[in-house]
Amino acid sequence: MTFLYSVMDSAYDASPIREYISGKGHVPLIEINTRRGCTRSFSPAQEARFAIRTTVEGANAHLKDWLLPAQLFVRGVTKVTFRLLYGVLCLAALKILQYFILPSLQTE
Repeated sequence: MTFLYSVMDSAYDASPIREYISGKGHVPLIEINTRRGCTRSFSPAQEARFAIRTTVEGANAHLKDWLLPAQLFVRGVTKVTFRLLYGVLCLAALKILQYFILPSLQTE
């Protein structure tokens, strides 16, 4: 699998990080840290790629806040993996309900 972009939030807005990413042959898409007073902008194509980040962060937040326990009281990679994948499966089921099943019920 080839990665062309590194998409990050404003906490990673530093020139050494951007230089490292560029040195690896990737395009850094890092949100601008407003505290530094920088004024960079993304091209329309980069803006569309960066918008995907907010979708992924929303899914991660939903998973963390609602579907995973605050602490895991199990030991072993298999048990931890099962609990994490169970949360991801529940999130996928919720999104299928939200976007495919519930809209069709509301139009009837």
